[in-house]
Amino acid sequence: MKAIIGFILLFSVVSLHAQNDLPEEQIEVIKGFEVRLANSSMIKIVPQPIVVDSSVRHYEYKLLAPSPSIDYLAPEIKPLAIQAEKKPTSYPFYAKAGYGSPNSLLGAISYDHVGSEDFQWGIDLRHLSANNKKIPLQKFSDTEGRINAAYQLNEKVAISGYLNGHFEKVYFYGAENIPPNEESLKRAFNRFDGYVEIAQVHAPETSFNFKGFLQYLTDKDDLGSSESGFKLGGELGSAIGAEEFPIGLQLLIDYSNLEHTGSYALNNALLQPYFDYSLGSFKFHLSAIALLNKQANAFLPDVAISYFMSNARLTVEAGWKGDVLKNNFHFLSDYNPYVETRLDSLTNLVSRNIYLKLKGATGSFSYEVSGNYTSFSGMSFFLQNKFEPYEFDVIYDDGHYFGASASVRMELLKHVDLRAQFYHRFYSLDTEAKPWHRPSSEVTGQLTYDGGGDKYHVSILTGFRNGLPYRTVGGTEATLKPMIDFNIHGDYYFTRGVGAFIELNNLAGNKSERWAGYPGFGFNAKVGVMVRL
Repeated sequence: MKAIIGFILLFSVVSLHAQNDLPEEQIEVIKGFEVRLANSSMIKIVPQPIVVDSSVRHYEYKLLAPSPSIDYLAPEIKPLAIQAEKKPTSYPFYAKAGYGSPNSLLGAISYDHVGSEDFQWGIDLRHLSANNKKIPLQKFSDTEGRINAAYQLNEKVAISGYLNGHFEKVYFYGAENIPPNEESLKRAFNRFDGYVEIAQVHAPETSFNFKGFLQYLTDKDDLGSSESGFKLGGELGSAIGAEEFPIGLQLLIDYSNLEHTGSYALNNALLQPYFDYSLGSFKFHLSAIALLNKQANAFLPDVAISYFMSNARLTVEAGWKGDVLKNNFHFLSDYNPYVETRLDSLTNLVSRNIYLKLKGATGSFSYEVSGNYTSFSGMSFFLQNKFEPYEFDVIYDDGHYFGASASVRMELLKHVDLRAQFYHRFYSLDTEAKPWHRPSSEVTGQLTYDGGGDKYHVSILTGFRNGLPYRTVGGTEATLKPMIDFNIHGDYYFTRGVGAFIELNNLAGNKSERWAGYPGFGFNAKVGVMVRL
C-alpha cells in the first residue's frame, strides 16, 4: 500500500516538471498509459464494532403469529365393560285414594308436564275428610288444588306463577247444645291465592339482577266475613368489587281489607336494603327493615355474622333479626278455624330476635342448634268468647321469651334415616298471665326405612306438645291435656306403577284438645291404592 502511494506522488511530480519544460502554448496530452505493480503483499484487516448511541433510538419489534396449539389427550385405561349410572325414576303422574275410620276419605292427584325446555306446568289436587259419629258434629272436610306454570321468556328472564284454591269446612262441635239444624254450626272457608313473578334467572356477564311479583288473596267464610289481600314487591340487586359482594334493595307493599258488619284495613309498606360481605371464613350480613304503617312505624334490624370452621365442618352464626307478621283474617282463621266470626281488631306482630346458632354437616349427618331471646309486640292469643264459648276471641299482648331449638338428620343404619326437631319457649307477657292456647314446647320425629328402594317404605312418626294453658269463661285458669302422637305409615308397590298404602294414626289413642272444648279424633286408620305413571 505504501509503495502504491509513493508511486502516485512521484508520478505527479514528474508530470508537473515535464509540463514546465514544454514550450509555451504547446501541451501534449497523454490519453492512455498502462501501469503494473511488480510485487504486492496482502494485509489482514479485522473490522471493529461501531459504537452506537441507543439512548435516542426506538426499535419496533414485529412478532410472527405463533403456531396453533395442539392438545394431546391424556391416556386413559378403558375397562372391558362400563356399568351405566342408575338414574332415579321419574313419574310425572301420581294418584292416591283411600278410605278409613272414622268415615275418612283421602285422595290426591299430581301431574307435572314438561312441554319444552322453555315451558313447564303442573297440577296438584288433594282431599281429606272425616266424620266421627260418636261425637256430634266432630267432622271436617279439607280440599285444595293448585295449578302452576313457568315460562322462559329468553336466556335471562323467566316468568312463573300459580293459582291456588283452598276449601275448608268445619263445625263448632265444641258447643254444649247441638241444635237440630246442624248447618247453623257449620263454617266453610273459601280461599284463593294467585301469584305471578318475573325474574332474572341467569346472567353470568353481569352482576345485576332483579325480581318483581304480584299476589292477590281472597278469604271468605259462609258467615259473612270477606277479606281481600294484595301484595306488590320486588328486588333489585348487584355486586361490588371483584369478590362480588351482594348489595340490593327489597320492597313490599302489603294491603288487606276485611269486611263484615264493618270495614277494617291493615296496610304495610316494607323497605329493606342489604349488603353481604365475606372475609376469609367470616361472612357478614348487614340489613334493616323499615316498616311504614298508619298504626305505628318501626325500624327492625337484620344483621348477622357467621364463621365457618372447616376442620370441624361447623358454622357459628350470631345475629339480630326483626320480622313482621300480619294478624289479619287470612292468618288468624287459618291458625284457628274456630276464631270469632266478627273480627274487629287487626294488627301486626312485630318481633326482634337475638340468636346464636350452631350448624354443621358431615356425610349423612346434619344438625342445627340455636338459642334466642325474642321481644315482641302484638302477639295473638285466644280465649273463649263469653257469649259463645265455642268461638275464640283474639287478644294481643306484648312481651318476650327465651327459646331454644334443635334439629337433626342422620342415617342411623343402612337405609334407616332419622329426622327430628324440637323447640321450647319461656314466655313473659306484659298483661296476660299465660300464653293462652300457644304451645311452649313441641317435639316431632320421623324414622324411615327404605331398603326396598323404590318398591316399599315404612315410617314411624311421633310428636309431643305440652298441655296448653287456657282460661275458662268464669276466669278459672287450667291446662289442657298434652298431646302424645304415635303413627305408622307404610306402602308397597306390587308392580312398577301400582301399589297400596296403610296409615295407622294416633296409636296411643290420645284425645288432647288443641282448642278448649274440641277433643281430637283419637285412633284413626286409612288404607288405599296408589298409581304412578
